[in-house]
Amino acid sequence: MQLVGFIFGVLGALWMLLLIGVGLFFVGGLDFDIARGVVTAAGALLTLGWVIGPVFVAGVDTTLDPAKLAPFPMTTRQMMVAITAGGITGVPGIATSLGALLTFLVWAREPLAALAAIVCVPLGVLICVVASRAVTALAGGLGGGRRTRELVGLVGFLALIFASPLLIGILNGVRAATDQGLQLQSLVEGVSWTPIGAAWAVPGDLATGSWLVAAARFAIAVATLAALWVLWYRSLSASVVAPPARSTARRRSGSLGLFGVMPSTPVGATWARSLMSWTRDMRYLRQLLILPLLPVLMLFYSGGDLSGSLFAMSGLAVGFFAGILAYSDVSYDGTAFATVLQTGIRGRDDRLGRMLGAATVSLPLVVIATVVTVGLAGRWEILPAVLGGSLALTLVGLGVSAVSSAIIVVPTPAPGDSPFKRVPGSTFSMFLAFLVCWVLVAVLSLPAIVPALISVIGGSGLAGWIALAVGVVFGLVVFAVGVVVGGRRFDAAAPALLAQLRTFRGA
Repeated sequence: MQLVGFIFGVLGALWMLLLIGVGLFFVGGLDFDIARGVVTAAGALLTLGWVIGPVFVAGVDTTLDPAKLAPFPMTTRQMMVAITAGGITGVPGIATSLGALLTFLVWAREPLAALAAIVCVPLGVLICVVASRAVTALAGGLGGGRRTRELVGLVGFLALIFASPLLIGILNGVRAATDQGLQLQSLVEGVSWTPIGAAWAVPGDLATGSWLVAAARFAIAVATLAALWVLWYRSLSASVVAPPARSTARRRSGSLGLFGVMPSTPVGATWARSLMSWTRDMRYLRQLLILPLLPVLMLFYSGGDLSGSLFAMSGLAVGFFAGILAYSDVSYDGTAFATVLQTGIRGRDDRLGRMLGAATVSLPLVVIATVVTVGLAGRWEILPAVLGGSLALTLVGLGVSAVSSAIIVVPTPAPGDSPFKRVPGSTFSMFLAFLVCWVLVAVLSLPAIVPALISVIGGSGLAGWIALAVGVVFGLVVFAVGVVVGGRRFDAAAPALLAQLRTFRGA
């Protein structure tokens, strides 16, 4: 999967470089002030993308993880140079470097700007890479406690969820400012004085004879790189000298917790263990966090219309995500999955226990979210339809997850690791597995979704009650079939899953 992901990454980078090259070629023929503004704005967005993208979207590649390099006879500075070189020579780094070099299509008509770009383009690329590593090291809580890293991860996940609404809000703000007479050129001029845009604006300043302004912005760019390097150095030094601490907690003697509440059966024990993971493991909790926030996003995209159908049907989105969260549940066990196999548990019991644990948490959230959003919208007549569709999506999703988690394991960060760590080879495989599961859930849920949509759009009360009945009955049938099929697959492939998890540990 690393090779497949690498190939797709290269193809995507080549396509983006082609678009950038064509765009800069035509920009080079425009008025020079407009051209330099475009290059400055694009460079600032590129730098911002390097900071935000790896942290909140794809994660940071751990091939050159400082924790792995610490045992080698390297100084912290040598380690930083190696990691920076690795970032520049990866697919994103190469694509960024080539894209930055394409700016010479704009500066070529101004020899002085082209000469300045020879220095400023590498400086801009270095700021991108070093900023990405420095911010990730700081955000990941290197050298801090596990709870600190988990709290940072929670904040980062919230930022990811609301990234799209925030971007839309910013763009709307820029559009409103433009309508009120504020020129975009003024905004670009302001960005050029910031750490993310200074390096990219220097060649244009020199070409227009603004020597003092160019010198000031160049000083800002150099100071930015130096400050980022120092911050990164201190973070790495702290993490190497004092590795991240693991938190400990005292438990009351003789207390079995959920294991003392659930039935003393293989299903009960697995149910209790799964429920503990869903309620205590931050890796699971970060996934659950999206469920109550989905109605907020639907309200935003509906323009704040509480009575609109989009907000009233938010329960469908909640149910869709709730059922599919456990699509690769075994992956979070890591090599501790070996203890599950040592118990000799049957696959059917393991599948049922894990899915009951997920259902215990997700089903109440789905029902609450559906009832609350329908009530706030004042659309009680569509409650049976939306509730039926939501329950169908959740139950069908759990049935699909019962099978997929017995087939699919993907690299995941260990408990307490940096929430922004990306295990090599995981991004593409996780995306592909998630996409397949999404399509299966959407198709299998159609018997309940179709009458639900007919009820909401067409106003048929009968179709709503049909959606509720079909959603519950058909969802339970798919859930049961998924447990049986997933159990058989688990019995046949569990040792292979463990072997694959062991390879991830060494990734």
